[in-house]
Amino acid sequence: MGENTTDRSGFRQAFERSLESRFPAYAFRLPGDSAFYWGACPAHELETLAGCTLPGEGREGFLFAPFDSGAFPSFFFPVKPVRAEAIDLEALNRCADSSVRADEKPMPMTDCDYPAYEQQALTLIGAMRRGELRKAVLSRTVTLRRPMLSDVEFFLRLAAKYPAAFVSWVHLPGRGRWIGATPETLLDYDGRRLSTMALAGTRKAGTPGEWSTKEQEEQQIVADTIVAALERCGLDPVVGARFTKVAAQVEHLCTPVTVEGRLTDSQLNDILCALHPTPAVGGYPKEAAKIWIDRVEPHRRRYYGGYLGPVQADGMRLFVNLRCMEVDDGYVRLYVGGGLTAQSQPASEWCETEAKAQTLLSVING
Repeated sequence: MGENTTDRSGFRQAFERSLESRFPAYAFRLPGDSAFYWGACPAHELETLAGCTLPGEGREGFLFAPFDSGAFPSFFFPVKPVRAEAIDLEALNRCADSSVRADEKPMPMTDCDYPAYEQQALTLIGAMRRGELRKAVLSRTVTLRRPMLSDVEFFLRLAAKYPAAFVSWVHLPGRGRWIGATPETLLDYDGRRLSTMALAGTRKAGTPGEWSTKEQEEQQIVADTIVAALERCGLDPVVGARFTKVAAQVEHLCTPVTVEGRLTDSQLNDILCALHPTPAVGGYPKEAAKIWIDRVEPHRRRYYGGYLGPVQADGMRLFVNLRCMEVDDGYVRLYVGGGLTAQSQPASEWCETEAKAQTLLSVING
């Protein structure tokens, strides 16, 4: 979208206003860009969308959707993002609403330890070895007392440390705040071309040699499923060459997939529903994996594994909400996951989630 200026005082004040006056707001930085963007609206203008739904033709704003659209609502901020240096602080006064309840403080929860995780993983691996699943993503949480860092500092640190990620902050008064730095595109459409990616398989960044058979198989399931989903939508996807994509402390296998041509809003909505959640965050088959995940995970994913991003009149840039954390004034709760196949070993999968958690822990711990 463009270059950023060095003056961020208005950007910082906008965060503070949203938290103090309890109005919905969002901020983001696109991958490879230096500009920061901001949007806010009064609580009564924030729209709730049912299911896996786009906001409609020609509308502009920001979309924030959960992993399971049947369990949690999607939200659309019907306000076009502005560059950080163009924020009108006076205009934010109209967003304030004293009737909006304060954010609920989630009770500190006991995150699962390795023995509990191992049992969950073995349950899913057993289902795969019986042929009930081919892949499932098992996630866990890491809950910590919050350090003395403001939301905007979290955001700025993530943006500085991970220039290739989509960095975001979303404030939903009464429903929580989310901060993240995701490497994964779900749906990028500019009016002429649609792009997505099959991102899966994980190892420490810079690991020499070939990828393991397990990681290659896991990523191929994602790629095949995405291509099949697009073909079911009547499209002719073009599959690019698979490559290794570095994402902070880890790297993944990535296959780009594109579709040329102009698409209608109805087509885009069908594509979104067909893609989400991809096997990179859910599993395969999709519905069976969701059932198994709900059965074995002790937490609700809420907006982890969902999607978010700006929507423009002629397109959209939606990203999978990975490497994210839910925050309040006392705690931060990280969500991390890893893909399991019939070949998986729980101990190595646990180590993978530890490595992914470092994306956020390295910022939290300075």
